[in-house]
Amino acid sequence: MEENIEIRDVKDPNEIKRFEDIQYRVWGGGVVPSHLITAVKEVGGVVKGAYYNDKLIGFVYGFIGRYKGRYCIYSHQLAVLPQYQNMGVGEKLKNEQMRWGIENGYDLIIWTFDPARAKNAWLNIGKLGVITDTYLIDHYGEMEDELNRGVPSDRFMVEWWIKSRWIKDRMRYRYDRDLDIKYETVLSLERSSNGIYPSNVKDVNDNYISIEIPLDFDDLGGDTLKLKKMWKLRLREAFIKYFTKGYTVIYFVRGHNIDKGIYILKRGFDPNDRTTW
Repeated sequence: MEENIEIRDVKDPNEIKRFEDIQYRVWGGGVVPSHLITAVKEVGGVVKGAYYNDKLIGFVYGFIGRYKGRYCIYSHQLAVLPQYQNMGVGEKLKNEQMRWGIENGYDLIIWTFDPARAKNAWLNIGKLGVITDTYLIDHYGEMEDELNRGVPSDRFMVEWWIKSRWIKDRMRYRYDRDLDIKYETVLSLERSSNGIYPSNVKDVNDNYISIEIPLDFDDLGGDTLKLKKMWKLRLREAFIKYFTKGYTVIYFVRGHNIDKGIYILKRGFDPNDRTTW
């Protein structure tokens, strides 16, 4: 399967038009119009498509912006058709975006994702090695697509330092050693007959800490919408508290006989200084 996936530049506006259908099938609403993506391409943005046997199955696009005083690539959307997810397509698209960024002189790619979504955390932090110390409260306001309706649109702003020692190290060793770190859990997942609940946020001072999330944010049991809101607010409390104290999210762990996702945060982290890892 993976060997039949090809990542290409998408230049034809009629092909970009097909991005709208992919967006709708992935998110159920909130579709970015193709003419805007075409405009991004025309002014120097990066627009890539994933093809399986010449069929468009996913895409990624981004544009040039400024963040923390430097020029960077802002990667606005990545989407893969549901039947082709969990096959490494998203990772291939992001790695092609990295290659394009390095070739064109950029060292930073940024984007947002929902901290409550374990699948996204696994790709972005667990596999790609992005880091974050920035939490955006209700970043998009009220959203009406199927995945986000009725809950705050809180997001991480993540940083992918594509030329850093950190990324070179992560690409070499992948994510096999993530569980070797000793950490104190400050927000844990608790199960009851009424669903999956977040604990209260602990106050600790360890160099490494962890924050747990459910593996499936859409299947919490009980009153799912109520639990989703509770998780969102508790995650907001935990991440803002520890980002303010100088912690950075550097790893995400799932699997390995555990039934939850685990963010691992490090205090005083610098992606170019191995002594801080």
